[in-house]
Amino acid sequence: MIEAIGIGAPAIPVLRELLFERDPSGIFEPRMRAAQALAALRATSELQEFVREWKSASDPVERFGDEAVLGAVARFLGATMEEDVYDILMAIGRKYPVPGVIEALGRYGRSESVSMMLRALADDISRTAAEQALRILGEAGVPALIEAAMRPVANFWGREIPSSVLRRRSALMLLLEFGVTRDTWDRIRRLVSDSDDEISVRACAIGLTAGIRADQRDCAWRMLELLRGVAWPLHQEIENCLIDNFAIAREFVDQAIKGPTDDIADDFARARFKRSLRRIAARALTRQEPGS
Repeated sequence: MIEAIGIGAPAIPVLRELLFERDPSGIFEPRMRAAQALAALRATSELQEFVREWKSASDPVERFGDEAVLGAVARFLGATMEEDVYDILMAIGRKYPVPGVIEALGRYGRSESVSMMLRALADDISRTAAEQALRILGEAGVPALIEAAMRPVANFWGREIPSSVLRRRSALMLLLEFGVTRDTWDRIRRLVSDSDDEISVRACAIGLTAGIRADQRDCAWRMLELLRGVAWPLHQEIENCLIDNFAIAREFVDQAIKGPTDDIADDFARARFKRSLRRIAARALTRQEPGS
């Protein structure tokens, strides 16, 4: 690659040919290096042509390699921050929201791409890139995130599909990162009783941050209910939230430490619940000690 860059402009046609040559075996590293060399030689027209003409392969192995190359080219083009590049990336992203395309669009920080980012939150492969792109956009994306959190997508039988659950979880996580307001809480408060524990926990965390005192108490109590049965790492998330809001949760934590656990059928789960309560109290009180 370094030698190709050293050759300069005469290497561009050969590099372009390598970039466009699909490999049925799914090997993509040589093509990615060709794209990197073209980017270094500022051959943006060849890279743009590749994105405009890109089509998804029918074979899954070949498609995996092609998507990796597409993502790499999108990242190189996104670094230019050119207006016409944004339009090209939007066009390909609507059909093929692979991580590199989402990441490249995120660099622009433009609200036009929010809907695409929200759809990508439902995809295991593209979710991380979409979350980062929405972080770059910041508070401008909050209304859309609230809407996404409140809009489950159900299947034919009326049951929410897994990708919808994942999208709503990510939306609430991002809302917490951005900092929530009373308006945010008022709009998402019914999610406290959502059937998905993780969504419920994050809605409670928003209520503890932005709700009135009565709402905060309700959220603290709900978190303690969930603490009885959830698994790690959500269990740890609840503990940390209750520690951070111990002034509100202390009354309920103390009651639960002293109270019965007959409603928890499993001996191990009962013991774990009591240990969690004592750990929450100890860590919270340690924070309150002078010099801690």
